[in-house]
Amino acid sequence: MPIWIKYSSCVNFKPQENHQESQRHMINGQPLHEEDSMLRVLFSLYKFYFLGNLTGGSMFTTRPVKINSKETCIPITSSLVDDHDQEFKEILTVMGVPGRKQSKILRKMASLARSKGTFSGIFMEVELLVGTYQEITEADIARAERESMDIEAGQIPATKSSIDALERVVFDGSSSTRDCTVCMEEIEAGSEATRMPCSHVYHSDCIVQWLQTSHLCPLCRYHMPGDL
Repeated sequence: MPIWIKYSSCVNFKPQENHQESQRHMINGQPLHEEDSMLRVLFSLYKFYFLGNLTGGSMFTTRPVKINSKETCIPITSSLVDDHDQEFKEILTVMGVPGRKQSKILRKMASLARSKGTFSGIFMEVELLVGTYQEITEADIARAERESMDIEAGQIPATKSSIDALERVVFDGSSSTRDCTVCMEEIEAGSEATRMPCSHVYHSDCIVQWLQTSHLCPLCRYHMPGDL
């Protein structure tokens, strides 16, 4: 079954966190107040999966996980997006967004910018979502739905000592599962990884960050000692 990929985007203005009037940027060697002359633009890329069975007609969507982010700071002009479309296209290209999708995202950005009278104390956030279809069995879908309903029970962090005691290994690439299911990216053969007591392997940084929130294995729900 061929895999299909769905791209979607959302563009919004949000309040700057810890916005400080004294924060400055240099444009052509001249210091300018950010709130008066500059706009921060943040691109965030999220990845998720459509898990389904086309024969049975069932579909389950995983929780989006942020896998990349890029940001830039641009001078505020009358044609805000049009004046920087090439820079934005380069960012979108680096983040893996196809060229045919970039024009639609830039139109959203331009339309939102034109609707705003002032840019003081705000920034523009461009959220990019990439959904990949993966066919699984009806039993897998039912299990995924049960686990999603049980998500609150999993929000107990693992103890620091149990995290520190996890086995560090060199991933040899022989496993049938080569993707880290926390970030959804491939674990490269020969790279350092971390193995859970249930034998599932993840990027070391990914699984540590996960276990600081949940004491359950992302794949099989193995229970690590919880920090209650």
